[in-house]
Amino acid sequence: MKKILSLAVSAVLAVSVLAGCSSAASSKTSGKEYKDGTYKATYDYMDGKGWKPQVEIVVKGKKIDKVTFDYVNAKGDLKSKDATYNEKMKAVAKTNPAEYCPKFGESLVKTQDVDKVDAITGATHSFENFKALAKAALAKAEKGDTSATTLVMNDTYTASAADFDQYGWKAQVSITYKDGKITAVKYDEVNKDKKLKSEDKDYNDKMKAASKISAAEAYAKLSENAMNNKFDTVAGATSTSKTFKTLYDQAVAMRK
Repeated sequence: MKKILSLAVSAVLAVSVLAGCSSAASSKTSGKEYKDGTYKATYDYMDGKGWKPQVEIVVKGKKIDKVTFDYVNAKGDLKSKDATYNEKMKAVAKTNPAEYCPKFGESLVKTQDVDKVDAITGATHSFENFKALAKAALAKAEKGDTSATTLVMNDTYTASAADFDQYGWKAQVSITYKDGKITAVKYDEVNKDKKLKSEDKDYNDKMKAASKISAAEAYAKLSENAMNNKFDTVAGATSTSKTFKTLYDQAVAMRK
């Protein structure tokens, strides 16, 4: 009888020890511990479409209690409340900010883990913004630091002429930023069929014969000069050089 009791006690102790280990392991892998408070994160500039992503995370009882994700424009309007934007995006992407913004937040509250929040088809870029902002805000939440977090906006800004010219072309300049610096500048002209003038062989051959430089060569030179902060007129493309500088300034001004 004593032997049986001894074995029973040992079994109970073993189960208790295993349960304790399991509990400790679960606690270790359940996620990071956050301090109560409200944590905000945003970007330093608007994106190429004129919107700035932002997230606000409320922590209560050391858990993520509420998450608000959205985009705001220069007027203070929210993208999720922009009926026109939402209607147009829904028709193309099958989703829109009014749907995916709250879903990302609800998923984070449920999972308590940014890496367990699922992406939504049609909102890949917004999903990446959400994850970056949420991770930045939660890094502050681990320390209880409620100061606002600002991330660097990496995006491409495109300025276009108001309308197509008499020959059916519209000029446009795109400027790409990475870590606060301009990493690419591209100038071209596009027609209503979405064809680029730099790829129009017939046009380029004729311009080359008349001006000693093709459209493709002029555009490449203008873009290269801009990367070196030079805006000299390119020989054989005087009018194009002026248009380029005007649109370049407009594209830079979009980053605000």
